[in-house]
Amino acid sequence: MEQTKAFEVPRRQSVAGVALIYLTTLYRFLRGFWVLGVYFILQTPTGPAVYYALLGLGVTAVVILIYSYLYYQNFLFHIDYAREEFILQKGVVSTENIGVPFDKIQQVYFKRNILERIINVYSVVIDTAGSKSDEVSIQALSKEDADLLSSILTRVKGENIINDETSENSESISSPERWTHKLDFLTLLKIGISTNYIRGLALVLAFFTTLYNELNSFFQDYAEEMGEYYERVPEPSDSVGFFFFLFVMLLLVSILITVLEVFIKYYGLKLTQTRDSLELEMGLKTNTKVAVQPRRVQLMQIITNPVQKRFNLHEIRISLASSENSLGKNRIKIPGLGKEELVKVRSFLFGDTESLFEQRFNPHRLMLLRRFLLVIIPVAISYMLLWWFAYMHFTWWAVIVIIYTVVGVLYQFKRFESLKLIFTEEFLQKKQGVWNKREENFEIFKMQAITVKQPLWYKRKDLINVRFHTAGGDMTFRAVNKTIIPYLNYLLYKVESSTKRWM
Repeated sequence: MEQTKAFEVPRRQSVAGVALIYLTTLYRFLRGFWVLGVYFILQTPTGPAVYYALLGLGVTAVVILIYSYLYYQNFLFHIDYAREEFILQKGVVSTENIGVPFDKIQQVYFKRNILERIINVYSVVIDTAGSKSDEVSIQALSKEDADLLSSILTRVKGENIINDETSENSESISSPERWTHKLDFLTLLKIGISTNYIRGLALVLAFFTTLYNELNSFFQDYAEEMGEYYERVPEPSDSVGFFFFLFVMLLLVSILITVLEVFIKYYGLKLTQTRDSLELEMGLKTNTKVAVQPRRVQLMQIITNPVQKRFNLHEIRISLASSENSLGKNRIKIPGLGKEELVKVRSFLFGDTESLFEQRFNPHRLMLLRRFLLVIIPVAISYMLLWWFAYMHFTWWAVIVIIYTVVGVLYQFKRFESLKLIFTEEFLQKKQGVWNKREENFEIFKMQAITVKQPLWYKRKDLINVRFHTAGGDMTFRAVNKTIIPYLNYLLYKVESSTKRWM
């Protein structure tokens, strides 16, 4: 008698899926009627109103329970090994059948929200090429079933599935661990205090600036009634020390917000290398586990800044194949890597990166002139507006303009100086960044196309803009000399002559 392979027979989710579907649907319904709750809080409801409200909620809860059970009964999935497809059937009123060929699967990963962790079940999400959203999500699977399903589905594109290892009684077929990297509490704290707190500061400043303006307008409207309190509101020019103290406090608040965000997003981060993939698990609110195969990687970015470099911290962003021309949907972020872990990840994903040659290109200084204009134009516009409306004393404006111009010109010069495009035998690399140093790489044979454009004002200086297209996003380099064209031809030759597979 032939042995049955795993998931060959249509099956349902775990029985806990009924509770998960019910609670999730009920939560979404109640969240949509939050206004009703606010009404009952602000208004003292009458007896009949409370009765009908509770009756409505009771009927709704029963209807949602029936719907959840029917949805669970009609949710069936299986693997068609002969056709190499994953098949999913779902729906209550109308039935939807989805077939996902193995060679269209880009990645398979796990997600667990707080409720799923309480119930101790997993959600398996399947991302496919040509989709702008998650194609398939199977909720409420046991850990054993989730591991086995993920292991099978990641063996795609004509790779043979080992029959002996895919029976119902077999254990997980994942490869043994080679090395593991975990983020501890101290490392998460270092990431939080050195990562993107300027964005948090901008949000906090915007909030308190709006609040200050509203309070100031309120006191002005009621100046007669609240004259004594209005006089106590400081003007910006009268209390430099107060506003400096306020700025420091807001900066500390923004850092605290960033630290909390980092802990929620990256808590419990664990990076493991097996024989076939890199497995990443992280998250406090929503725990995510994803396996990355080297050939699926399209672009890799390495990001750090002086503070993180001091802490020996680097962030890797891995872009997988996507139908979208961006790095958003299929980009995997791995923060908190030291130099040693960084070398291991690069070695596993790209193998030997030594090259017989290296050619560097820098943008033309015409780009630097353009960037200087971006600094000067706002100054000129502000001068005309201030002169026209006589809004501010010239001395204050001059001080602000001098500081802005010096900082802006230095920043743009450093940014221009950091731009480099590097050709090697097997890789294309772009470097940029003033504070956040960013290094972007992709393997040449994975490139899909090259776009070359020459604006009218570039022709006299023989300059062009180049855009390199990959399935995981684009890499752009502007105002480079046309001497780069032989190297572009070399890239096209490498793509056409390569026999390596990446899809």
